[in-house]
Amino acid sequence: MSEENPRFFRELLSLYYAHRSYNTRYYTSLGLTSGQPKVLNVLFEEEGYLQKDLAARCRVEPATMTSLLAKMEKQDMIKKETVYVSGGKRAYAIYLTDHGRKLAHQVSEKAAQADRIALDGMTPEESAQLIKLMQKARKNIEEKLEGTWEEHWKSL
Repeated sequence: MSEENPRFFRELLSLYYAHRSYNTRYYTSLGLTSGQPKVLNVLFEEEGYLQKDLAARCRVEPATMTSLLAKMEKQDMIKKETVYVSGGKRAYAIYLTDHGRKLAHQVSEKAAQADRIALDGMTPEESAQLIKLMQKARKNIEEKLEGTWEEHWKSL
């Protein structure tokens, strides 16, 4: 078993870096910096996250999200809307601007292209099985964290 674990770890990292490298050059050509494509992709799927929840969803520290969003707001990718949460506390819900939505669409298309390349040569059944196994592996680790990634990051 000890030989399988390092291979799994190496292959997982290799896949992550290959996928990231394939996309990064394109994202850079769009003027995006590290972290921005992830935020755009998450907001493209669902807008209106509270800033702290968006940080958890993107698996980044809240302070990192604050600086990332400040830069994205200056670049007209996102807008913040003040909302009031429990106890009357003020928070910010995050939405895409028209410019941000255009970039998010481009990011989503490029990521989907990388996914298609990664799954090339696999049957639909093999692709579904791979994704299912990856989800199972993630859940195994989350159980050791005593919660989901989102819950883990919110607790930091």
